[in-house]
Amino acid sequence: MEPSSPEEVARFPPHIIELIEKFNVSEACFLPPPISINLILQLTWLDISIFAVLTAMTVLSVIIYLENTYYLLKKVRCPFKKKTLAWNSAAPTVIGVTSCLGLWVPRAVMFVNMVASIYFAACFYLMLLVIVEGYGGEEALLKHLETVSLAVSTGPCCCCCPCLPRMRMTRRKFRIFVLGSFQVAFLRPVFYFLGTVLWTNGLYDPQDLSATSVFLWMDLFLGVSTILGLWPVNILFREAKLHMADQNIIAKFALFQAILILSSLQNSIIGTLAGAGHIGCAPPYSATTRGQLMNYQLLIIEMFIVGVLTRISYRKRDDGPGYGALDATQPKDQEERGRQTSTEDAKGQDTGNNNLEV
Repeated sequence: MEPSSPEEVARFPPHIIELIEKFNVSEACFLPPPISINLILQLTWLDISIFAVLTAMTVLSVIIYLENTYYLLKKVRCPFKKKTLAWNSAAPTVIGVTSCLGLWVPRAVMFVNMVASIYFAACFYLMLLVIVEGYGGEEALLKHLETVSLAVSTGPCCCCCPCLPRMRMTRRKFRIFVLGSFQVAFLRPVFYFLGTVLWTNGLYDPQDLSATSVFLWMDLFLGVSTILGLWPVNILFREAKLHMADQNIIAKFALFQAILILSSLQNSIIGTLAGAGHIGCAPPYSATTRGQLMNYQLLIIEMFIVGVLTRISYRKRDDGPGYGALDATQPKDQEERGRQTSTEDAKGQDTGNNNLEV
């Protein structure tokens, strides 16, 4: 005898049964998302056509990203820049692929969102590296900014900290900036791992937004972490957009912010509308699942457009160094000349000292 699916063995509380009988509401509105095979069997030809078009857009976005990565590997001189630009430009593709998986496998929504969120958290640190490597490395950045007065009262903390004084960049402050962006990439995987562990015991529910919800408090903490991680990137960007205009840094940062808004704010708005009952149930989807489906459909289209724009902004030949050590390397003849000069200077100093002694 085959095991029954959760839809067949579901036991509703009395008030749910009363709603189903009194208002003729479908049972699917109170059930978890359907498994993939049942979903495919219940889709209409129109739904399958929409899913197929969105899947084709996802595949095309992957092809565009691979072609852009091949270009970066060939046209960017610095190996550090190659890796940073390739990984950072993959953000819209990764979010598009995970959204497509969530479209076909609605029960994997929590894990799909985790993967997309963890990858984009790493992009906070990668975006900071793009700015640093655009200057030519940490040493070049510190040398350029040591005489520049940086505005600290910038977004996203400009509203609560408008009176902060301007600052001069030092090595210690730069380390704090790096930690500020890196903590997002570190804390999100840790918190999502804890959430997965708690989910196995029924303590982590993304649909529970009550005051005692573990998910709500963890999400609020990650929101604060995201704001703190975006702050140092914004501070450096305000100066970098003047120095790195030829590297399309404005377009790169604008796309980064667009992905942040579309992947975070859009999901929150649709989730709130679904929880408030403004998005109706449509079997085989409940209201919450339908809201997630709408978000994924929009994300696939949006990330495809952002992926095309990313290819345009990142597709630029770059022969500049991205690491301080590359600036310090010199040809052998220059090194020999430097050694000879230093030797002659040392001899001159010794001669001068001997004359003084005499």
